[in-house]
Amino acid sequence: MAELRREPILQRWVVITGQPWEALVETLRRPRDKSADSCPFCPGQEHQTPPEIFALRDPSTSQNQRGWSVRVVPNKFPALRIEGEIERAAEGIFDRASAVGAHEIVIETPSHTADWDSVAVEQVAGVLRAYRERSLDLQGDERFRQIIVARNYGPEAALLPHPHSHVLALPVVPMRIESEIRGLLDYYGRKERCAYCDILRQELKDGERVIRETSTFVALAPFSARYPFETWILPKAHGHDFGSTNSDQLLELAGLLQRLASALHARLPALAYSLILHTSPLQRFIEPRYHWHIEMRVRLPVGGGFEWGTGFLINPLAPEEAARLLRDSA
Repeated sequence: MAELRREPILQRWVVITGQPWEALVETLRRPRDKSADSCPFCPGQEHQTPPEIFALRDPSTSQNQRGWSVRVVPNKFPALRIEGEIERAAEGIFDRASAVGAHEIVIETPSHTADWDSVAVEQVAGVLRAYRERSLDLQGDERFRQIIVARNYGPEAALLPHPHSHVLALPVVPMRIESEIRGLLDYYGRKERCAYCDILRQELKDGERVIRETSTFVALAPFSARYPFETWILPKAHGHDFGSTNSDQLLELAGLLQRLASALHARLPALAYSLILHTSPLQRFIEPRYHWHIEMRVRLPVGGGFEWGTGFLINPLAPEEAARLLRDSA
């Protein structure tokens, strides 16, 4: 049975899935099949996934059949399971909790190989709509404290090549979000302003690290970028909840993400990247002073023992140069 364990010094939660060692070795040895013939996410293979819980499809078609453009299903091998109640316990100085939550897969397109740069902008907007609708639905479960959306693209980033994302509902607030909120509240306490709003104002005024601006969103290379081509996408208007975005805003955001994906593909032919969507915690942990945003990073073979041992990250590409490169390609 999977469970959450908390490390007492840095306060990090870890999901322990309890997978048998033999099964893990088998997974590592198994070649990654890149063909569409055996892909469980391709049209005609709907029977290979759990039943869909959300879909954008032709109204003349039936659930769990062909005819969809975006499809959401429970993860067949979830890190967190929807069944049961959250049980918290102590083991000496350590904390543990049952790994109750939700782990869903957003199958982004019927195409086995298409990334966001090669589909219609309405298709990307449909993916964002799936993020929003599933987030809003999961928010109603009082067991959950945080919604996270994660996307990995490329052979070095995703086990299955078919474009897909993960939507996870967690019974705890991750340390990364907790740390971010502490920093935002400290900044707000000193200046009575949102730090992200101030970053936007300064970056838009300076312009050097701005990659692209729309009427509602800004894509920029952060001043202290941790990774080559790290990119933040923020709404200009302060808002703590991604779920409050409307359809016009989703379409605009989709166009921006499409341009960024195209720029990354232009600069890196063998592209692998990750995307994470951060929004405010839920229930009694809601923080209106949070500013929801998206972070993207390219997966490159950099980093090693020093980074792991110190927490320092070494970025070989200056964010100003990264912004220029992406701006020229976006």
